[in-house]
Amino acid sequence: MRKSFQHDTQKTASQLFRYFFVGGTAAVVDIAFFAFFTKFLSIDYRIAVVFSFSLGVLTNFSLCNWLVFRGKLSPLWLVFIRHYLSSIYGLLANEVVMITLVELLQFERLILAKVVGTGIAFFLNFAIKKIYVYNDAYYKKSSKHKTSVKSRWRA
Repeated sequence: MRKSFQHDTQKTASQLFRYFFVGGTAAVVDIAFFAFFTKFLSIDYRIAVVFSFSLGVLTNFSLCNWLVFRGKLSPLWLVFIRHYLSSIYGLLANEVVMITLVELLQFERLILAKVVGTGIAFFLNFAIKKIYVYNDAYYKKSSKHKTSVKSRWRA
């Protein structure tokens, strides 16, 4: 298992394996803050899910760049923007699952509903990030210049 995190690979299976741990860590951040916002701050769950999801996305972005999709040519600022924009789909999936379970099906366990929504959004998020966010071919088509991995923050 340690080897899976040491070498840089472009294989989807290895990336999915790594993303499982990255996504799991981000999910823990997301769910913990959701519980904090709803239980301790008494924020409505429909609003709390947006705040907690945003913190989970920030965690996911940081870890994806470090562990999952390394060695890309796209400038980091562009990857950051694409990462956050693509996460809107995950947020929408999460929100739809939450509203369906809580309001339509009268499910009263908010944290469990959040776990279900996060689980459903996991595979959607990985696919979007693999195809759109960390796809250098997309960047090469939309840009006339190339950047090195060391200068990712500069365009």
